[in-house]
Order: sequence, then structure tokens, then C-alpha cells
Amino acid sequence: MKSFWRDHRGFWSDVALTAVTLTGLAIVARVRPLIFTISQLRFPAMMIGVVGSRAVLENAGVTGYYERLFGKLGRQGGFIWPSARSYDRTFRIVRNKPNLDQQRDGVTTNSFGLIGRECSLHKPPNTRRVALLGSSISMGLGIDPSLNYASLLQDRLNATRPGGTPQQIEILNFSVAGHQLAQLLDVAVEDAPRFEPDVYVLDLNEVEVFRNWDEQLVRVVQLGIDPKYDFLREIIRSAGASRQDDTLTLFGKLAPFRLPVVRESLVEMKANAERHNASFLVVLVPSVEDDDLSRQRLSGIRELLGSLNITFVDLLDTFDNVENLESLRIEPSDVHPNARGHAMIFENLYAKLQAQPDAWGALVGPGSKSTQQAKVSSAGKPR
Repeated sequence: MKSFWRDHRGFWSDVALTAVTLTGLAIVARVRPLIFTISQLRFPAMMIGVVGSRAVLENAGVTGYYERLFGKLGRQGGFIWPSARSYDRTFRIVRNKPNLDQQRDGVTTNSFGLIGRECSLHKPPNTRRVALLGSSISMGLGIDPSLNYASLLQDRLNATRPGGTPQQIEILNFSVAGHQLAQLLDVAVEDAPRFEPDVYVLDLNEVEVFRNWDEQLVRVVQLGIDPKYDFLREIIRSAGASRQDDTLTLFGKLAPFRLPVVRESLVEMKANAERHNASFLVVLVPSVEDDDLSRQRLSGIRELLGSLNITFVDLLDTFDNVENLESLRIEPSDVHPNARGHAMIFENLYAKLQAQPDAWGALVGPGSKSTQQAKVSSAGKPR
């Protein structure tokens, strides 16, 4: 027996070392939220979170955002068949096809290519229309469209009519997986006005302002497509971006222009809403990301919105108190929220809308009071 242990000593040492390492990692993962509150240990705790997040699994330097998005098969239905999208050599590059089915295509669209239920081109009587502009999170990637946060918000508003909201609220979901800010601007300018919206709501998340923010512009340059908007033409000219440049060179040339593109896109979208006598509201929507990554990736955006006098609702704290974030994802390594995650986003959005009179008024119409406002007014009346 002694000779057996002696002959296999190396093997058992490896087993013991592996067991100790796994135990240590399990303990660290459990106490990571506590470690993160200690300033000296914040960076190691963040790196532990990054290792388990999509920041490693989906590196933009390895594959492009569109390739990753259209090439995955989630266990809970996060897959979108490439045939469900139309690709062309226009500024938009990618669009939803109409009349898609969740079971067949991985997404549901109506006859106009909008996410979810059918709608009319012209606004019905006694209806306040909302045009939601977003990407895969607002689309509700991987879940039934009736369960995404926009559908839940529409249902709640129409069921409760808080504060005496006089009209039906209809949220038209223009979201397209992979769309970045310049593409959302184009949707706002070219598509949404046909449907006569009273409100333009922009979902801002890391796809538009941080990760892959310039991938569509790189494609525009590579394909020789007209940048369409004067500020984009000027930025591409100032960057010295050329069709002869390789992909990495183009990303490098455009990198310093991230905030100017974000700023000018927001200015154009606000001006577009005003031209159509509509309100403009921005919602900062989180992915189910580890640690503080969503906030870090949208760093400075709140200040930028404030400087542009754009009303916004910040939902980046939605998942702050959730220990098991994987339970809110469509799959463990995919930080798109599942149905439960969308329900949390909706509840946070509804509560913050009610707490912000300017945001509430932008959404449901001037003069409409939220439940909280109504309670305050009622409490102030003489008995």
C-alpha cells in the first residue's frame, strides 16, 4: 500500500492542489460582492467578475458583433437565424424582416418588421404612440416579445391608467439586434415618423456607446457607403478613414471620435423629435453584466445627457442587489436579460418614471400625473 501511494504521489498531489484551488475560487466568488466594496481590492474583484463574463467570451477583436449575435444558439432560445435579417449596402446595413415567428425565426415581427404585435401605419384615435428605438435588449432577445420590458410597460400603463392618463399608450418597438447609435438615428429619422409617434424613447446601452459603437461605421467605410449624415461625413473625413484601410486600422482611426459621434447622434435625435412635435426620452438600460461593468461602460453618458438638456431615466442599478446574475440571463455566458430580468427592468423603469415628473410627462403626455404625484396632491388638499 505504501508503494502504491509513493508511486502515485504526484497524482494525488495534483488532486489535492486542484481541490484546494476550486474551493478557494468558490469562496472568492461567494465573497466577491463584499471584496468589491474594499477600495484596495476593487480591481482584483472586478477582474474575477470579468473572467466569468462575456468580456472574455465575446471579444470584439476576435469576431464582430454581428457575427457573434447571429452565430449563437442559446439554450433558452437566444438564437436569431441569419435569414431573419435583411442585409444590404445601404447606410442601415441590417434590418428586421417582416412577419417573423419566434419559434421559426427566433424573433417575432409584424408586417412592418417591428417587434411584437401587429399595428396600423396611422395612429388610432385616442392613442398616444411611443416609438422605442433600441437594439437586442429592448427587442427582448431570446424571450417572447410579450415579456420584454416595453410590452410590460405598455400593459401596465393601459391597465392602471395611473393619474387619469386619458389615452391608450401604444409602444411600437423599432429595435433591431446589433443596431448602434447611428443606425438608431436613421430609424428615428426615416422610419418612425411614418407611424406618427408622440414620443421617441431611446434605449442607450453599451452596444451604442461603448462596445462595438463604431462597427457599423467601419462597415460603411469598407463598403463605400455614403455616411448619409453631415456630422458622420465630417468625422470620417477628420479621422482619415479610407476604404483602403484594414479593419483594425479603421477601428483605431475612429476610436477618438466615440463621444463626438454619441453627442451629435443625440442632438440629431432630439431635433428630429422636436421637428415632429414629439417628446424625446432616453432610458439607460443595463445588460446583466458582472460587477459594475454596465455603469463603467456608460461612464459620462449621464453628464452628457444633462449637458444636452435631454430627459433620461437611469436603470443601471436594476440588478445591483442580485447575487446570482446567471438566473437573469438567457444563458450563463450571454448577458441579455431573460423574462425575469426584463420584469426587473420594467419594474424599475415604472417606479422611476413615476418619481420623475419630467420623464413621466414626456412618456404619457403633459398634464398627466403619476400615482405618486396624485398622492402628493391629494395629501396637500384641505380636509
